[in-house]
Amino acid sequence: MQPLKITAKLSNAFAVYDNWSPSLDSLLEWLTLDRLNLTQSNPTNEQIAASRPIVDQNMPLLKGEISGEWYWSVSSPCYVLKSEYTDKYRKRWDSHDKSLNWGKRKAKFDTSQGGEKSYDLPLFCRVADSIFWYGAGDKDNVSELLANCARIGKKRSQGNGEISQWIVEPIKEDWHLWRNKELMRPMPFRLLFTHPNMLASEYYQLDWGWRPPAWHTANKELCFMPKCNVVRV
Repeated sequence: MQPLKITAKLSNAFAVYDNWSPSLDSLLEWLTLDRLNLTQSNPTNEQIAASRPIVDQNMPLLKGEISGEWYWSVSSPCYVLKSEYTDKYRKRWDSHDKSLNWGKRKAKFDTSQGGEKSYDLPLFCRVADSIFWYGAGDKDNVSELLANCARIGKKRSQGNGEISQWIVEPIKEDWHLWRNKELMRPMPFRLLFTHPNMLASEYYQLDWGWRPPAWHTANKELCFMPKCNVVRV
């Protein structure tokens, strides 16, 4: 394990709703499970707990620890934001499509609810040449996993967040948590509020999933959030 800088060179805009996504530790956990053929849609608490030893054994990132709490040693995404815009993503069902398989259901459209619900929602897109993360881990295994990832961010199936190249390179210092006394990744308030580098009034606080899977309520709590990872021009 060694300090790393992990860079995704981008071909187009990527879609995110905050300054702390995409999460590289979540992505690497999913890629690890996918390589082992163990990914599941909407896993239960029991399934998540059962997969944890497997993920821990195969993850190419160093497992950090602070005050007895573990986390994966990787920073929030860092990039220079060149521009941003709002796009739309839509779904409209064709009620005249004769090829739809309704199974045992009555062939009836209801575009206000259920599977046939139509929507027209905003998609917030950002333009940057690249995104990079600081981390600590196994360079070759990180590179091997990321070679299977062609897009990042939201609405990837619509072509957003296309990656032209992944670059994983060793660096001299480990900056995944602190860089020049600046916080580099979300960390729980309860673990850092007494840390000598922290000036609590300078940091935004947010309920955040600081360990994967980030959507799981057990991994969400009040965190200090990095403030210098996204630079706007």
